[in-house]
Amino acid sequence: MGESASDILRRLLNLPANSSNTLDFVSFDNTINESAVKSNNILTKETKSENVSQTQPEPTSKTVESSAPKTVKKQSETAINQIADKVRALLSSSEFQEENKAVVRFLAILRVLYRTNPESFAQATESLQGRTRVYFARDEATLLMAGNHTKPKQIPDTPYWVITNTNSGRKMLMLEGAMQSMDLPEDLINEVRTYFVSN
Repeated sequence: MGESASDILRRLLNLPANSSNTLDFVSFDNTINESAVKSNNILTKETKSENVSQTQPEPTSKTVESSAPKTVKKQSETAINQIADKVRALLSSSEFQEENKAVVRFLAILRVLYRTNPESFAQATESLQGRTRVYFARDEATLLMAGNHTKPKQIPDTPYWVITNTNSGRKMLMLEGAMQSMDLPEDLINEVRTYFVSN
């Protein structure tokens, strides 16, 4: 074995071994991100109007658009702290502490992540998938297409569904991927990890 959880997550998310270089674009300040988003919207509108006026769109413009990375909006420190506080409150609650089933704990953490910041949760779950499975979807049918034995469950009080027939380690990898994408602190991720390790 000898593969760390981070290495496994990178492999599952098809990220290069040195992820620090791949995430550099996330650290742009908000003004750069907002202008990049606005320019992408303008480019999209211009491209759409060009496509309407032409009989055939240029294949090179599609190639450029698909190869350009999506701009990821980094959350404010206030938003990150708010999510972290809510997750810590859940972890310290007596109901969570007394819960023995990993799937119930898994769904509870996902519920808090979504309810605290739905937009960030949506961005985080879009990229989380395995080699052959989609982990998160907005409907059960999408998850069932990956296999009949995925046991999809709806995350309580959210429009999202998640596969649940994974072991605790895989559940933690999904949580870790979502929490890292939401810019949550590593110490909080490690705190959550203690509830998903096999004894």
